[in-house]
Formats: sequence, C-alpha cells, structure tokens
Amino acid sequence: MYPAVLAMVLVASFSPYNLEKPAKAKQVKMIVEYAVKHDQDPYELVAIALTESNLNPKVVSWAGAIGLFQVMCKYWYKPLEYKTIKKCEEALFDPLTNLKAGVYVLTTYRKRYKQCQGDLVYRCYYAGQGWTRRTGKLKKKIERYGKKVLYKKGVLHKYYKDLIENIRSEVKDRS
Repeated sequence: MYPAVLAMVLVASFSPYNLEKPAKAKQVKMIVEYAVKHDQDPYELVAIALTESNLNPKVVSWAGAIGLFQVMCKYWYKPLEYKTIKKCEEALFDPLTNLKAGVYVLTTYRKRYKQCQGDLVYRCYYAGQGWTRRTGKLKKKIERYGKKVLYKKGVLHKYYKDLIENIRSEVKDRS
C-alpha cells in the first residue's frame, strides 16, 4: 500500500475517544439529538461530557459531582427545582436529566456573567463564576480545563464529524 493511502486509512480508522463503542455511542447520540432539538452546539456538549465523565453516566467525582456532565447538586439543586440535594442527586443519574442540567448550568453562566462569555464559559462550568479570583495552581488547573474542552471539541471536529453530522441530519430529517 502507498504511504499516503496508508496514512488516510489510519486517520479514517483512528478513534481517539472510542465513540463507536455501544455505551459511548448511545450517549453521543442522545447528546447530539438534544443539541439539535434545543439549538445547542453538539460538538461542545460532547466535548464537555467527554472531559467531565468520559461519557459515563454513572460516575461520581470525589467532590460529589454526578453523571455525564458532572453537575454539583449542592450548588444547583434549587435552580434545577429539586426540593433537596438528595432528590437532585437521584435524578441526575438519568443521562437525559443530567444532560439537561449540564446545559442549564452552561447557559446560566453564559447569560449571567461577563467572565463566562465565549470559551471562558468552560472555566465557569468547572469552577464557578468566581474563577477569576483564583490564583496559583488552582487558576492554572481551571485554565487547563478550558483548554481540554476546546482540544476535545477540535478532535471531535477532526475525527468524528461524519458521526455527529449523520446523527444531526437524522434528527433534522425526522422533524
């Protein structure tokens, strides 16, 4: 095989996030469908879910963040209209509920805080609207998080554009 053809085959079959695996494919499909129906960027949402949970809807962080989008009920249970933190935590193990909560958090930061505009919203998503007051190692960690999301978004555009666009077109065809 010619080197250029071999390189194309390798790039075409390279799957850095293994999104073809059934468990991940199911989550990607749900996220992209939701994004299309609610005028959200599917690449952004998948990148956040990859960064937060590697598309695992059952993961719980050491800090108590839950599910695909690692939503912190101790901060968001009231805005998400749950009576208690426990009710919020129980509900957010459902992937679609968690996705909706993650989008709510993201759009809340975007709408309310100037320090959360554009790509800075990822820093807010990770550390709250007060992220600009952080210093030292913590500030660097927050900045790295924002860069990770952007990097993953770029990888999704490069290696998974066909997958995401096919799901997007299926949703549009149905509506």
